[in-house]
Amino acid sequence: MKVSVKKELGAEFDALIVPLSEESVSGQAALALPGLPEMMKEAVLSAVKAGKPGKECGAVYAAELYEKETEKFRKLVLVQLGDGTATNREVFLALAKAFKCCKESKPAVTAVFMDAAGELLSSHERIQKLFELPYLVSYQFNAYKSVPVENGMKEAVMVTEKEGMEDIAREAKHVAESTMLARDLVNHPSMYMTPEKLAEEAAAVAKETGLEIQVYDKKEMEDMKMGAFLSVAQGAVDEPRLIVLRYHGGKEGEAPVALVGKGIMFDSGGYSLKSKMDTMHDDMGGAAAVIGAIRAIALEKLPVNVIAVAAACENMISGDAYVPGDILFSMNGKTIEMLNADAEGRLTLADAITYAIRKEGAGAIIDIATLTGAAKGAVGGKSAAVLANDDELYAEVEAASEASCEKIWRLPADKELFAAIRSDVADIKNSSPGNPMGGGSIVAGLFIQEFVEEKPWVHVDMAPVNWLPEGNSYCIHGASGYGVSLLYETVKVLGK
Repeated sequence: MKVSVKKELGAEFDALIVPLSEESVSGQAALALPGLPEMMKEAVLSAVKAGKPGKECGAVYAAELYEKETEKFRKLVLVQLGDGTATNREVFLALAKAFKCCKESKPAVTAVFMDAAGELLSSHERIQKLFELPYLVSYQFNAYKSVPVENGMKEAVMVTEKEGMEDIAREAKHVAESTMLARDLVNHPSMYMTPEKLAEEAAAVAKETGLEIQVYDKKEMEDMKMGAFLSVAQGAVDEPRLIVLRYHGGKEGEAPVALVGKGIMFDSGGYSLKSKMDTMHDDMGGAAAVIGAIRAIALEKLPVNVIAVAAACENMISGDAYVPGDILFSMNGKTIEMLNADAEGRLTLADAITYAIRKEGAGAIIDIATLTGAAKGAVGGKSAAVLANDDELYAEVEAASEASCEKIWRLPADKELFAAIRSDVADIKNSSPGNPMGGGSIVAGLFIQEFVEEKPWVHVDMAPVNWLPEGNSYCIHGASGYGVSLLYETVKVLGK
């Protein structure tokens, strides 16, 4: 996919997107479309006069127009962005619908008349998300197709008289490509995407961007006494890896922000066996997100010190696997009564977070994980569930959510619910079978909080939004790539 910026529309395009606002429609700003063929200009004005596409943000009108002179069909898509009250995400989704509508016609070149939307497409955040969309919408996962599926979109041309668009286009490219990398990592089955392979992919990112990388094997993790993490991994044939990427963009000696991702390459549930596991290679979405995010951070040279820590292993059944009732010894010294082998992600995160604090000197922690099915019940299928112990850090993540269009919803860190994971035989237990209080996503977050050692911390449970069974307007079936943009924008906010 190629995305370019031009001040005037050339003759070579197959589809045209015209984003409108109520103001631009009422003032007939649609007339101000420099270089637009007369036939298409008339079609735009005719549609607008007929009240199309409508007044609500997200309304779309599409038409196939035949041009006699060139004997060519061109697609026209009008998309309404509303009256100025729509959120960044609502505008993003409206534009995504327009691109998806174009994609169906498989245009080689799609043009977008940005300025027709007036002030509704003037902020850096909205323009960046617009520039990301051609990449995200055209994404295909063809690794295992004998005949690759064509994405149908080859090039997008953003037509605008605005200045400074090249820098935004570059940033959008870096974030979108990093999001697609995360999608690829999650979409691969675990037969291919093993912990070792994920480490190789991280090494390729490090080589591309100049990041430092360190990969710890099982023996080295044993030396660091990472008993919680290693217990999850002990039933698998493929050995675990702790993958650490370091970016030095801030002041020398300044404590880094740690992005910690859960990387369960396949989750069978262990001896707490899952009843359905055909997509459980997706349980490493958090690890994919932190690898993708630090790639974009490095390419954009954000002025913050950052480390990405990916805790990669498989949760499998074997004669060596851990079993309910085992007592685990974590890196920070806390003992854990393991009552549910399928509550494994919090165990790997516990040691990964301890590593980030004690070995890397992290000053703040943001962990991201496909942690609980309960999260979807709590916040629905469009948002990630979030817990935090620090209002200031949470506010920065919330601002990043608005900029990235990746939704979050904060849950209460209700300390009364901690009673559900108090253990009679250890310091804490990893699950609370039969817990009458509910709040499974909150309880899981409270477990993780026991390992953050009073550092500012935000926990992102991305389980509701990591995997899209039917796809959406900007992503095909499979991995969404959620978290890359959210984490990138968070670090960007922290660097201001």
